[in-house]
Amino acid sequence: MTRVLLVHQPVDGGVGRHVADLAVGLPSLGYEVITCGPAPPAALNGHPDHVHLDLRRPVSRRDLRLVADLARILDRVRPDIVHAHSSKAGAVARLAKLPGRNARVLYTPHGFAFAGHFRFRAERRAYRAVERGLGRLTDRVVCVCQAEARLARLVVAPDRVRVVYNGVPDRGEGPAAAAVESLARRGPVISALGLMRAGKGFETLIDAMPDVIAQHPLAQVAIWGNGPEQPALRERARMLDLTETIHFLGSAADPVAALRGSTVFAMPSWRESFPYVVLEAMSAGVPVVASDVGGVREAIADGRHGLLVAPQDPAALAGALARALADEDLRARLGAAGRHRVATEFSQPQMLSRLHEVYTEILDFGRF
Repeated sequence: MTRVLLVHQPVDGGVGRHVADLAVGLPSLGYEVITCGPAPPAALNGHPDHVHLDLRRPVSRRDLRLVADLARILDRVRPDIVHAHSSKAGAVARLAKLPGRNARVLYTPHGFAFAGHFRFRAERRAYRAVERGLGRLTDRVVCVCQAEARLARLVVAPDRVRVVYNGVPDRGEGPAAAAVESLARRGPVISALGLMRAGKGFETLIDAMPDVIAQHPLAQVAIWGNGPEQPALRERARMLDLTETIHFLGSAADPVAALRGSTVFAMPSWRESFPYVVLEAMSAGVPVVASDVGGVREAIADGRHGLLVAPQDPAALAGALARALADEDLRARLGAAGRHRVATEFSQPQMLSRLHEVYTEILDFGRF
């Protein structure tokens, strides 16, 4: 049986969700899966085959020790494939492979660090140079969308880049979360879901709401999630006199149920790769209004499967949300088209099957 070591730094958010899906799904294709990171992915609620590695997001001198720690783990576990997720895990995993171990190394960035926001251009150049150097140690870069693949080809030999889209399971019909049902009795519900941290754009949604309320006075906003930005976001809503409109509902035990029953789903992020939450809203038949960032356009053909707006533009977001709230036929068409698109293009079985093809390729042919 082929042994896969999934090395990851985040345990939550899209990366944690992705690693959890692979840990659960790959064994059905004949793989033995071991996770390796600071803790098992949160979505797994524990994982029996987990190896602790104290990865932390900030770059520090202790990272060199982590390379040695992971090298010892590789010698002990002896995986056939090391599949690293996120920038920190990707760097440590590729350096740990450097001494000549036989495992094939794959890297899924979930958003390249050099594509993020930097105060100084030199920082961006430094991160890109690091990725270019590490690219020589990478058997394949597995990107979650074409937008990410275009960035990968700037730092890795193009023939080592593959695309495997995120996929979600078919959850079928089901009940909506009680909180959404309660808000829907007051008026149309705009839902948003994600970690409340820099770049997720919840402040853009809050800033858009006065214009939306001017046209749809009964509209309600259900924001699901927690994070370091929540106090500032609550204060922003208070300053705009929106405390009766915007509701912070905490973590969603069932994200799809949290989205069901919503009139519209808003994804106002300033940067993303290929977010799960958009696919989950589409799979629930909820019409989507999203920022045109990363690979979101690849999921949503504007006007066919959802509406796209420029990031960090409250007026544009308000206009699209108001349009969707006003047009029931548009919402029905977008919801049905989105659900069909996820079922045919972005299902979880398709994601696992495409990744299996990459794994098979690399085991059959090795490194270039």
